Amino acid sequence: MKKIFKDNFIILLIMFAVFGTLVTIQIRSTVGVQRESAETLDTDRLKSQLDTKIKLGEDYKSKIAKLETDKEAFLASPVNDVNVVSKIELDYLKLVSGLTDVTGEGVIITLNDAAENPDSGNVMDLIIHDLDVLNVLNQLRLAGALAISINNERIIATSEQLCSGPTIKINNNRYAVPYEIKAIGNSDAMYTAMNDSTVIKEMIELKKRVTLTKEKDIVIPKFSNDINGLISRLEVKDNESKKDK
Repeated sequence: MKKIFKDNFIILLIMFAVFGTLVTIQIRSTVGVQRESAETLDTDRLKSQLDTKIKLGEDYKSKIAKLETDKEAFLASPVNDVNVVSKIELDYLKLVSGLTDVTGEGVIITLNDAAENPDSGNVMDLIIHDLDVLNVLNQLRLAGALAISINNERIIATSEQLCSGPTIKINNNRYAVPYEIKAIGNSDAMYTAMNDSTVIKEMIELKKRVTLTKEKDIVIPKFSNDINGLISRLEVKDNESKKDK
C-alpha cells in the first residue's frame, strides 16, 4: 500500500513539474509575442512620422524652388513704368522734405559771440541769440536757399531754434557757439544778399563775430531725427469730400 502511494506521489510530482514547465513556456511565448507586437507598433509609428517629415520637407523644397523661380523672373523682367514713376516721386518728396543728403554750391555763415573786452556795456548784446539765427535763416530763404543746416542739423519746415541758456536747441539737440550755417543755392545771389543784409550788419556793429564765404561743394546731411514724432498730431484734410457736398 505504501509503495502504491509513493508511486502515485512521484507521478503527480512529475505531472506538476511538466505542467509548470508548460505554463512557463506559454507565459514566455506570450510575453515575447506582445514585445514583438509593441516593437512593430513603435516601428510603424516612427515610419509614419518619418514619412510625414519627408513629405513636409518636399513641400518646403518645392516652395523654395518656386520662390527662387519667381525671384529670377522678377529680376529678369523689364522695369515697370509705374514703379519707376513712383520711385521718382518718392525721391523728389524726400528731397524737398529734407530726408536726403544734398550737395551743391552756396554760402557758409559762421556766427559767434563777441570777443572779450568789447566796447558795449550790455552783455546780452554781445552773444548770439536764437533770434539772430532765425533772422539769418529767413534772409537765406529770401535769397533763394534750397537747403539749410546749422551745425549739420538739417533745417526743415518743423525745425525750431530756441535759446536754452548759453546754448540753442536745434531739432531738440543743444549746440553752443559758434553756429555754422550752410546754405545751398545760387552762391552769388545769396552772398550778395547776406553781405548787404541789415541782420549781418547789426551783428557786426555789436562786435559779434560773423564770417561769410562762398563755397562750391557744400554737403548738407538729411534730417536725422524721428520725423514721425513731428507729424503725430497732423491729419490729412479731405477737401474732395467737402466739394461733393
